[in-house]
Formats: sequence, structure tokens, C-alpha cells
Amino acid sequence: MSADLKQMYDQLIAAVGGVENVATLGNCMTRIRFTLKDNAKAQGDKLRAIPGVAGYVFSANQHQLIVGPGLAGKLGAYCKEQHNFVPLSMAGNDTKVVGDAKGNKAITKQKYSSSLSKFCARIGAIFVPLIPAYIGCGLLLGIANIAKSIHGCPADLVTFLTVLGQGVFFYLNAAVGWNTSKEFGGTPALGLALAGALNFPALSNLHWFGQTFVPGRGGIIAILFVCYLACFVEKFFRARIKGTAEIFLTPTLTLVVMGLASLIVIQPLAGYLSDALTKGIQYGLKHGGLISGSLLGGFFLPTVMLGIHQSLVPIHQQLVDTLGNNPLFPILCMAGAGQVGAGIAVYFMTKNQNLKNIIKGALPVGILGIGEPLIYGVTLPLFKPFIAACIGGAVGGAVGAVAGVTSAIAFGVSGVVLLIALSNLHSVIFYTVGFVAAAVAGGICTWLMGFDDPIEK
Repeated sequence: MSADLKQMYDQLIAAVGGVENVATLGNCMTRIRFTLKDNAKAQGDKLRAIPGVAGYVFSANQHQLIVGPGLAGKLGAYCKEQHNFVPLSMAGNDTKVVGDAKGNKAITKQKYSSSLSKFCARIGAIFVPLIPAYIGCGLLLGIANIAKSIHGCPADLVTFLTVLGQGVFFYLNAAVGWNTSKEFGGTPALGLALAGALNFPALSNLHWFGQTFVPGRGGIIAILFVCYLACFVEKFFRARIKGTAEIFLTPTLTLVVMGLASLIVIQPLAGYLSDALTKGIQYGLKHGGLISGSLLGGFFLPTVMLGIHQSLVPIHQQLVDTLGNNPLFPILCMAGAGQVGAGIAVYFMTKNQNLKNIIKGALPVGILGIGEPLIYGVTLPLFKPFIAACIGGAVGGAVGAVAGVTSAIAFGVSGVVLLIALSNLHSVIFYTVGFVAAAVAGGICTWLMGFDDPIEK
């Protein structure tokens, strides 16, 4: 096992008060996430000083170490090998808070006033495990689209790439149903069964209450609602049915009750909601244009900073299901371009060699669409470059919205990689223009605003 991973693990455990103080631990694509039994023992300065760590955040009672793509998965796996940590999805609300009265008050206030952050974390836990498949499948679909336009390209090759690219989307509802039930304490297999039932083709043959049911109506939104509520129904029956009968009756009654509620109430309501959401975003981008694009591109970086950006995945998927493309995602990607420009400007302005080395490592992945290393290692600690990056994102977002840039299914990838998955040549051209504009604006604003160059340690 890598000595670097051992060093990071040892320093992480030492900075949080030992293994016995870790309540839960897990990782996403770019971060190690954990909760502690006693938050007062966390030493932020030591966590930030661990080699390979680009930043440290404490939000919604969760600690996050930003280590970047690749390393997050390796370090997370190494941590699990060293100790049988409780998975992050099993985090409870009974974290002990100790320290002085003022500190207790601040921590308690943060803990109970972050309902939005907790909600976003729950949504993220459902969709983050699917993101690698989104990325791989999306890129294959993009390559398949390019292959179609190449004269003489074998049709079987295009079909092969398309089949592979559609893999995650063919079973997406089932995967979301499973993850939703698992996240909210239900039986994952029941979530899978309900998701399958709501998308079963024969549903169109059912005629009740004077209406014809539509398989898949409400899309991902319907699946989330149904499987979330099914967890409570399942717990209700499980608590009241005793003995051996519980094994048979609980899952059966849960499916029947939630099946009826889904078809009669939840699926129609989710259908109206998804239609309203899609039309609202389309209207905002079409008629809001410059203003809508600026706001979306300018304020996306703070959501990435807080780690709540993954909660937007259901919206992205709903747009793709409804429209066949996603006009929102390319605009949000402009925030990363603004950050790239700010990072380049800092590289040429700073005299701190350590900061230059950080930028050398963070800039390539930033160009490819992974922004956390630049955020936590460069722009956010200097603050003014972070604001400049947001301004750059606003400029690029305005260009994308006015030009009407749309992406294909591959909303899991961003940066320059998204060019492969854009739906048409018009989108490719104006996404490139917006990306460059965002980077230039981010760089110029950083140059004009300046920053306090850190002293070389």
C-alpha cells in the first residue's frame, strides 16, 4: 500500500482525535467526508496541512477533506482497510457536542439550522454513486454521435458505443429507487421494485378512475417521492405486524399501498411538477437570457464550495428525459472556466513557489472540469480570486444562455471534456466562446482586484 496513503491516513486520524472519535466515514469523487463524535477535537489547521489535501470544510455537521479525483477513492478505500468505519450514510443526529458554552452554541446552531445542506447531502448520497457511470456512458454516447458523422464509420461500431452509453440510463430508475430506499432507511429491493413498476410498459394497459396511466410519468422526481414515502410505510407495517407474518406481509402491503398511492396521486403530481420545472427553466433561459445566464454561472461556484451541487443531478436528468438535452448544465460549467482563468492569473502574479506548485497540479483537472482543488487550494483561501472566478462564470453563463448552448446526456462531465457530448455544432462553437470568455474574465478580474500574496513558509 502506498506510503503516501498511510501518511495521509495517520495524519488524518491524529488531527481528529483518534479512530475512536470518528462516527462515520466515506468518500465521494473528490472528497473524504466524515462525522465525529466530538467536533471539538477536530484540528482544522492540521487537516489542511496534510500533504495532498487541497482544502478542509466543516458544514452541516460533516467534515470534508478535498483531495481531488482519483485520490479520494484510493484514500477512502485505504481508510476502510485500516478500520471498519461506519458508512457515512448511517450518520445519525446524536453527535455529541462538547467545549465551552459559546462553542457549543455555535456548533448547535450550525447543526440545526442547516436543513437545506442536509437535504442536499441526502440527494447527493443517492446520485453520487452513479456519477462514474454517468461520465463513462455519457462520453461513449458523445463519441457515438461523432462517429455517426464520419463517412464510412461501421454502423456496428456506432451501435456498440450507443448500447454501452445507454447502459446506466436503461436501469437508472431502478438504481435511483434502490439508493433512495437505502438512504432513508427502507429495504432497497422494495425501492427497486416500485421504480420498476412505475416504468413497466404494461402500465399503459391499466384504466382506472377514467384515466390511462403512463409508464415513467414524472421521471426521476416521481421515483424519489415514491421511494422516500415507501420507507415510512414500510416502517409503519414493520412496527405493527408481529411474528413470522411480518416477513410476508410487510413487503407485500408496502408495495400494494405505495403502488396505489403512486399511480393515483404521486405520479400525476410528479408529472405536473417535472413539466413545470422543465418549462420554467426553458422560459428563464429563453426570456431571461443575459440575466439568467449570469446568475446561474456566477453563483454556481459557491454551491460547489459547499458540496451541495450534486443535489442538482435530478434536475439535469429530468431535463434530459423531457427535452432530450440539457440547456442548464453547460451554463453552470462556465463557473469552472472562470476559476481556470483566475488560477492562471494567480500563477503569474504570485511569488509563492508553493502556491505555484499547487496551481500546476490543480489547473489541469480544473480544465477537465474538476474544480475543487482550485477552489480550496488557490482561489478561496485568497478570497478575491474566488470572487473574480464567480464574475468570470457569470460572463460565460451569459454567453451560453444567450446563444442557447445545450448538452447531450453526458451532464456528468464538464470543462473542455463536455465538448464531446454537446448536441450540435452550434453548441460546440458557443460553448467554446463562453468558456474562453469566462476564463479571460476570471483572469482579468483577478489581475485587477489583486490579492494578498501569502508569505513563503
